[in-house]
Amino acid sequence: MATTIAIKESTLQLLAQVKRKMEAGSMDEAIRRLLQKFEHVPSSRFGSQPSLKKFDEKERLKAHGL
Repeated sequence: MATTIAIKESTLQLLAQVKRKMEAGSMDEAIRRLLQKFEHVPSSRFGSQPSLKKFDEKERLKAHGL
């Protein structure tokens, strides 16, 4: 599922430069790699269960005991 985010033109240019240097196939891939490096998130956290639906607000509150 794709979505749109608002970023400044200068941020887009910087991201495009990073994408080229990383030889990433897409902006999404470049962003994921940056996030994984920054947060040390294992790749298994990205798309390991793509068929699962997202939690709705009711399920999220229940999971947090609210």
